[in-house]
Amino acid sequence: LKNDFEKKVGDKGKIRGYRGGYLPQKRREIEQLLRQGKVRGVVSTNALELGIDIGSLDAAVLAAYPGTIASTWQRLGRAGRRSNKSIGVVVCSSSPTNQYIVNHPQYFTDKSPETGRIDPDNIMILLDHIKCAAFELPFKEGEKFCKEDLPELLNYLSENDILLKRGEQWFWTEEGYPADSVSLTRVSSDNFVVVNRTGPETVIAEVAFSSAVETLYPKAIYILEGDQYVVEVFDYENRKAFVRKSDADYYTDSITYSKVSVLDVFDDSIRDDYSYYYGDVQVKKKVVGFKKLKFFTNENIGSGELELPENEMHTTAFWFTINRETMESIDLPADEKIEALSGIAYLMRHIASVLLMCNVNDIGIALEDNITKSDINHKQFKRKARSFNDKTLKEFEPNIYIYDNYPSGVGFSETLYEKTEFLLLETLKTILDCECQAGCPSCVGPNINARSKHKEVAGYILKRLLARIYN
Repeated sequence: LKNDFEKKVGDKGKIRGYRGGYLPQKRREIEQLLRQGKVRGVVSTNALELGIDIGSLDAAVLAAYPGTIASTWQRLGRAGRRSNKSIGVVVCSSSPTNQYIVNHPQYFTDKSPETGRIDPDNIMILLDHIKCAAFELPFKEGEKFCKEDLPELLNYLSENDILLKRGEQWFWTEEGYPADSVSLTRVSSDNFVVVNRTGPETVIAEVAFSSAVETLYPKAIYILEGDQYVVEVFDYENRKAFVRKSDADYYTDSITYSKVSVLDVFDDSIRDDYSYYYGDVQVKKKVVGFKKLKFFTNENIGSGELELPENEMHTTAFWFTINRETMESIDLPADEKIEALSGIAYLMRHIASVLLMCNVNDIGIALEDNITKSDINHKQFKRKARSFNDKTLKEFEPNIYIYDNYPSGVGFSETLYEKTEFLLLETLKTILDCECQAGCPSCVGPNINARSKHKEVAGYILKRLLARIYN
């Protein structure tokens, strides 16, 4: 189908190859082929959500739950757009989010599509709005635009030669059209460009900064439209990644560690066995390596270490701390407790994405201890943990952070803080409802060793935390 399409449309049909857009007249040619019955099926990425009219299709089969109700209906709606009956099928994966939908179909069928969540006072979003507004009309002294100090923001833009103040007005001075650099799905427009070196150098994709470091590192397998590319050069400074086509039988997965520092606590709540908070944090993330995983079997066939720059982000977070008495009451080795906590954090992130009605990548998670202030899965913690004496272990209190994966935050963390007990309860129910014996990708993740009890311990910890409301 792809070859026939390229012969029919040709390279001139593309607006920008790396964005996958096509001119309206070429799009109409595809629609005509569909109406004539010359195309029996279409395989597409999620770009088809807002794509061409393919109303002659009778069925839509989705490979996994897209992450939101709105996206699911949008994709199912690609079929049956005439007067014929149609069918929509969602083939769910083993991820906790997908399995939650399978076991709670009423969540999908009984709820209306989500509303777009945004924080209009997010300083980065606000500055983009001010730029676009100034392009249309100059701001005048005394005008109101937001809750923040508008003159201070206008003066900041003026100091950076984006606006020009003349008298009591601020005028737009840059040549570009500011709306061109505003993304509808991301806070920042600082993207990486992917350049294919297989033949003549060609730009084939543009990747958001937040995900580029975790997908375009050296030796990574980058997959685009079913084709595999190996990353040869990752030019961090110039925001470019140079790739070449590959026929590898594996894909790569980055190993990332995060460090969260609390800057300000907006609100807190103290319980008998745990405490939870909501506030401003600084997140430092670093990709330290990657795994090679075989297609279809996910078998780990190798790994590599990486030395990439550390990224910092100021955002908002929800976090809770399990009291030391609760941890001390579990009569198991420290490594099994840590594995159980990792499983809880892994599952909570997926359940939180359902609760927030967002994509799981919109939120990040970090698991730290109160002693070394490092990721408890990181080698730094494991090295220091060996030197812990009995007194130190008794002081051990883990912190699980779930943060907005956007600079300055967009409101996710505040919602999680307000619904903490519901989030913990749904996490516990998912563990108890899962039919696996010792952990799997649908609940707390697969067990590391055959004797692991991390699913059992994860359930015990959550039952202890929810003793007041759980029956």
